[in-house]
Amino acid sequence: MQRLDMEIKNIDETIEDIFTEFGYLNLSDIKKALRNGSLGKYGRSYKLSTQELCYWIREFIKENKSSRSLGI
Repeated sequence: MQRLDMEIKNIDETIEDIFTEFGYLNLSDIKKALRNGSLGKYGRSYKLSTQELCYWIREFIKENKSSRSLGI
């Protein structure tokens, strides 16, 4: 939120949605994905939302598909 100078509404629901959708990832990988996204690695940060955060995580997964640490 600080890097994008935006606030996210319903943070508890967003966290629940992320862990429901990506429960197979460890917290470290989720943090890396969100950090990468907030730094612009995935090319977009139009609006901080659950949808945008999930997009960043999916891009991280695509980038790291061969990594065993993701459990994929």
